[in-house]
Formats: sequence, C-alpha cells, structure tokens
Amino acid sequence: METDNLKFSPEILKRLGEELIPHVDQGIVELVRNAYDADAVNCKVELVDTEKPGGTIRITDDGDGMDVDEIRNGWLLVGRSRKTFKKTTRLGRLPVGDKGLGRLAALRMGTAVSLLTRPNSDPNVEHSVVIDWGDYEIATTVEEVKLAIESRGRQSSRPSGTEITIRYLRSPLGKRDVSRLARSLLLLADPFEHKMGFRPVLLAPEFKELEHLVQDKYFDLAQYHLIGGLDSDGKARVKVRDWNRKTKWQAEHSDIRKSNSPYNAPPAKFECWIFLRQTAPNFSTRSATLKDLREWLDFHGGVHLYHRGLRVHPYGDTGHDWLEMNLLRTRNPELRPSTKTAIGRVSTTDPGEMLIQKTDRTGFVENEHFQELRSFAIDSLEWLATRRVEERERGRQEERSKATRGVKKARSAVQDALDRVPSKLRARLMAAIQKYERAYNRELKALRSEIQLYRTLATVGTTFAVFSHEVESPGLRIQKLAQSIEDRAKEQFGETEYKATIERAIESIIRSADEIRLFPRLALRLLERDRRRVEPVNVHLVVLEVTDLLKPFLDRSGITIRSELADTEPVVLGSRAAIESIVTNLLTNAFHAFYADRRHDRSREILVRTTISKENTLLLGVLDSGPGIVGISLSDIWLPGKTTFPDGSGLGLTIVRDVVLDLNGKARAIAKSDLGGAEIIIEIPLHQGKQ
Repeated sequence: METDNLKFSPEILKRLGEELIPHVDQGIVELVRNAYDADAVNCKVELVDTEKPGGTIRITDDGDGMDVDEIRNGWLLVGRSRKTFKKTTRLGRLPVGDKGLGRLAALRMGTAVSLLTRPNSDPNVEHSVVIDWGDYEIATTVEEVKLAIESRGRQSSRPSGTEITIRYLRSPLGKRDVSRLARSLLLLADPFEHKMGFRPVLLAPEFKELEHLVQDKYFDLAQYHLIGGLDSDGKARVKVRDWNRKTKWQAEHSDIRKSNSPYNAPPAKFECWIFLRQTAPNFSTRSATLKDLREWLDFHGGVHLYHRGLRVHPYGDTGHDWLEMNLLRTRNPELRPSTKTAIGRVSTTDPGEMLIQKTDRTGFVENEHFQELRSFAIDSLEWLATRRVEERERGRQEERSKATRGVKKARSAVQDALDRVPSKLRARLMAAIQKYERAYNRELKALRSEIQLYRTLATVGTTFAVFSHEVESPGLRIQKLAQSIEDRAKEQFGETEYKATIERAIESIIRSADEIRLFPRLALRLLERDRRRVEPVNVHLVVLEVTDLLKPFLDRSGITIRSELADTEPVVLGSRAAIESIVTNLLTNAFHAFYADRRHDRSREILVRTTISKENTLLLGVLDSGPGIVGISLSDIWLPGKTTFPDGSGLGLTIVRDVVLDLNGKARAIAKSDLGGAEIIIEIPLHQGKQ
C-alpha cells in the first residue's frame, strides 16, 4: 500500500464544490477523453438512479489502464500529466491534452469516488483508490488527507482497463442534463466518418432516443459540400461539390486569403455540408422526410472542432457560433449558411502543438494560431458565398435577357396573327390589345415603383446591420468607464457622500449606455432571424415576442404597453417574418405618435388587441392614446412617403398594407380610438379554420 495526496490547493477544492462544476456533460466527457488517451476502444457511461440525489455514475473502459506511477503523477495531478504529446500511443493516437479542472470537477459531483484500474503493462495486478470528499471538508489543508493506492492481484480473466465510480450524487440529473450528455458523447468521436475506432456509449434511455440521429446520415441531401484543406505551409485549397457530387467551384490560396499571406495555423481539414431546410435534392431516392432532415440538422448544428480525433467543447454547441455564421448571414440570408442549415467540422491533429487548451478544457486559448485557423474556415465560407452570389446574379441577368427576348418574340407572334385576321375584326382586336398593353404598363410602372421602395428599405436594413455593430462597442466602453468611475468615487468620497452627490448621474449614464447597446442588439436580432418560410404561424406568439423586444424602449419613453388577446390562439398561413413585420411597424407607428406629440399631460399607452370574427378572420388592432390621425386623410396614410411625423419615413404603414394584401387580408384605420388616439386594424383569414 502506498499513500499520496491530490495536488491542488484547498481554494480550488472549495470552488469546485461551489461554482466550478461544469455542465454534467462536459465533466463526464473529460473522463471519457482519458479513456481515449489510454487506447480504449469501448467506453461505457452508466447512470444508476441519477434521477434523484444519491445516484451513481460509472465510467468503464477497456484501455491500457494505469500503473501506480501513472495514478500518482497523472490521475491525481491537476493541470499537467506525464503524457508525451508528440509520441503516438499503441493504437497510433496522439494524446488530446493535459488533465484539467473539468475532470476533477466531475469527480466532485458525488460525495465519494472510487478508481479501479488494471494496467496492460502488468496483467497480474490491479490498483484502486477511494476518495471521500467529506475528509477534505474537515481538514485544514488538502495535504492533510492522505490517499491510499491499494494494489492486489487480479484474476487472469479480467482484461486491462479502468473503472471510475462517482457515488452519492449531490444533485439529481434531469432529462435535459442526460440529453445533453448523450449528444456530447455521440458527437465526441467524430461521427462524420466513424474511423476513430473509439465509441463511447451512454447506458440511459435518452441515448437510444438520440442515437439514430448519428446513425442516420443525410449528407447526400446537401445542396453543397465544401471540402477545404490547410497544409503545413499555411496554404489553403478549397473545392465545392453540388448535390450531384460534381465539382462546381475550386479555389487556390490566393482566391481565399485576401492578403495572400500563409495562415499561421496547424494543418487542418474543413468540411461543411450546406442544406436547404425547405427542400432538398435526392429525396426521391430516400425514405427520409423534411422533418427527419430538420431534426438531424437541429441535433448536429453548425461547425464543430475536432482536435486529434475528439470534439472540443464548446465549438458547435448551441449558442456558440464560433465562425459567426449567423452574423454573416444577415448580409445575404438566402446565400449564406447558418448553424441551422449547415453541418461541418474543422479537424486538426496539431502536430506542432500550436493550439493551447484552456485549463478547464472548455476550448482553446484564442492565440494567433487559433485565430488563424478560425480565419481559414470563415474565409472559405465567404469565398463560397461570393461564388453563390455571382451565380445568382448571372441567373438574374440571363432571366432579364430571356424575358426581354420573350416579349419581343411574343409581340412579333401577335402581329403575325393579326395580319392573318380579316380586316373587319383586326381593328377591334388591335383596340383590345392596346387597352391590355396600357393596363399592363400601368401595373409594370406600379411594380417598378414598389421595387424602388423596397430597394430603399433594403439599403436601410443593410446600413442598420453594419452600423449596429459599430454602436455596440462604444456603448460597452461607456458602461465600463461609468462603472469604473462609480467604484473610484465610492472609494474617494465614501458611500454617503457618493449617494448624495453623483450617484444619480452615474446611474443615468450606465442606463443610457445599456440602452445604446440594447438598440443594435434589437436591430440585429430582427435582421438575423430566418423566418421567411411559409407555414402556419401562431400570431399571439409573434405579438408577445415583438412586444418583449420593444418594451425596454417603450419603458424608457414612459409608454405602457398591454395586450388583450383572444382566448383562442389565431393561426394564419404566412411567414413569421411577415407577421413580425406587421406588428413591429404598427408598434413603431404608435411610438412615433407620442414622439410627435409634445404635450406631457397625456398618458402614454399602447394596446394590442386580437379578436376572432364569425367569418373565421383574425382582427389585429393596435391602439394608442396619442393625438390620433390629424392633418392627413385616412386613405393617404398608406401611401409611401406620406407622414405627419417630423422625422418619419412614411414607409411603415405602406409595408403593413403590402404584407397584409399578400396574406389576402385588409387594413383600415380609425382616427380616434377607444384610447383617444389612432387605431390600425388588420384583418387576415385564419388558416383552414384553425384558431
């Protein structure tokens, strides 16, 4: 028997018990990574009675196990191990990194931990260690607690490997925890190829429910497949295949990297499959449905990062868009992938150890090498987006030319037909054709006018998106500076004098800075969302979401907003973007009414009201307590450019009218409503009678 102790400070142990314990999945994944480094082929994670406190988590692998020296100087040591990272293991693997706080935090999930390991180097012995965390709670220092490494003979039939048992869990594992753990384990060993010879398994019902999402593969339904590589000299090459697996575009380094300088990053491979969630090629040869494809996309989501064969958290997790795919998508929503329309991976073995893992193993330190690797992937996606834009523009130009030729050909055909018509009928036919052409030209003129209108709106939107990013940074700086002044003022003047003199001014600056930051976040949130798919839309959900977005601005202006919604939930056939556009513009219009009204004695209130008519129609009304519609006729308020507001664009209600017409609805206005101000009412037919 030998004794040893854990090598970390009591402060670390205390924090591990209070705040450093990560999500369940990341702590367990840390232990599974150890099995990979030990050349395990199979690794099982078993959950026993974990739905309540006091349960057990057991991780078992068939790897090479550990000897006493490896336990003492590896498993019991935090932050460093005796691995040689440039030397491959028995199975040709490169170790994936040092032991971190994440592994130790996972062991702290229970009140006791036991380790049983059988080293491959000595088939006649097995070693065990038991850690009772209660011993550390009564000790003055961590070093006071001695750990016993027990060695004993083992039966010849017992193979090498390691078993870690975390007993008496402090907290139960909910379904969400288990589902997240299942996803992390399924994605850990690069399910894109299954060439690692390593597959962790979770013994829990949720694992079986999700396992088919990895076993099922829909890569052949992708519209595009990007394949890129970064060689040891930092030179990149990329090609793109279409859905028919034919090479569509190819690029050399100079086409991808604007500066043409090499990427200062480890050799890597980048693959990305880009899908259309509404439709997909090759469905006729598959039994899959669009629902299956969307579920699969939601599960795999975005671009993951694999280091030496194992996935690195948090890259590719929900909410961690490390390649800024969703942000870049705001420029051309139809032509750039998002984390919901693309699946991909950046994989590297990093033989030169350029990438440095963070202590808790939650990703890499964002040094120059990591940023360059990231830039390679982003530049590749940007290059693809440019090629798609070019292709679309060529198609548009060809369609225009084709349409022009078609019109000329049709006119010639009509003239030839008229020449063969008897002269008595020819004059009447010519008059009818000319009447039709005049009506057509009027419609064409109106459409061209609308195109100009929406090009103006598109310009406003793109400018908004670009400069919203610029506003975020100074707002954050102002907020931090104000908080710094607050701390220094309290220290200089004391709490009492600070409150009596400048507290209100500092608080006002901090609130104003927060509003400056809120505004671009609102703009970007509205621009980023891809909600253009035509489908049944719950109007109440959109109303509540938009009012929540705008409420901070309304509160700042002293405007109260409330809702009177129908008991049944109205569902209309359209897109979320269309309904969102209607509600946002109506609320903005009401906000402008108060902005234009300089009287301060008027209460400021907005009411959103929905009712269902007997004709199976949704009536959505937005009322305000402003001055009402004055100085303009009720018919003119819908015209573009017509507004009574000093700084108004005159476009908001025009957009509402056009969107409502597209939904086969009607829009009308009341100059004086129940609240005293204007009321805009839209009527939209409900979807198939559903409410």
